[in-house]
Amino acid sequence: MDSAALASSDTAFDPPPLSKRAIEGWLGDSGWTGRCAVEVVDETSSTSADLMVRARSAQFAQPVLRATDFQYEGRGRQGRPWFALPRHALLFSMGMPLAELPASLPAITLACGVSLAECLQPRGIEVQLKWPNDLRVGGRKLGGILSELAADDKARFTLVVGIGINLHLEPSTRHMIDQPVLGMDELLPPAIVAAEREAWIGRLAAATLQTLDVFTRQGFAAFRPRFVALMEGRGRAVDVMDNGAVVASGRLADVDGHGRLLIEVGGGPPRTVSVGDVVFRDSAP
Repeated sequence: MDSAALASSDTAFDPPPLSKRAIEGWLGDSGWTGRCAVEVVDETSSTSADLMVRARSAQFAQPVLRATDFQYEGRGRQGRPWFALPRHALLFSMGMPLAELPASLPAITLACGVSLAECLQPRGIEVQLKWPNDLRVGGRKLGGILSELAADDKARFTLVVGIGINLHLEPSTRHMIDQPVLGMDELLPPAIVAAEREAWIGRLAAATLQTLDVFTRQGFAAFRPRFVALMEGRGRAVDVMDNGAVVASGRLADVDGHGRLLIEVGGGPPRTVSVGDVVFRDSAP
């Protein structure tokens, strides 16, 4: 189904198209004037896929923010589809050149989650972070982060961080998603949410750029205590699933200095988990 057909199914939440100039203004207000290229397209398969193709051809000369009103092949971890009607979500990706590969680079997703949660908090949006990449409010998914690394033929690296945050969810969209979700318009007045898309993209993009700057100098150590404070479900019984199989079961304990999950199993030392999805087996306290 194309974006026009999708848009025709709903008119209750109808923000105007994204403005490149407005995003540049908000990004500039955060101190990034002239230091990050901004691109806005009406629709694309995936902003991250777009940037990955270009980054594999040649490392970016400067950071690039690519935003869209609609993705028809949006995706999350392990290739899961991302569902959102046109203009019903914040959809953007950051392509950021790396001079060298930082230690514990996979933990950049966790670090970005911390910065995004802290950026949302002043507006009363109390986000918890579900390891490794979900932004959640009250046990429902508000958004997610997908980090990928591209190398060109000269072995120069570009980090691509894709961000999706729900603004408004129609019943038809909720039906396609296999977990509880919510939109930002359930937390803030819908008219304000519709009017502030560029402001949010600019602020969240600036937070992501600042995160990478700190991460390259200090690693995950600068973010770990903040992630633990925001981590959803510490002490709860969980299964960790990978490709449909349970790879660990126990109580959610912590993350280590590399961003890996620590699961308490019986009375022994915690089990370290690098890949998977957390599934809560008990009710929230």
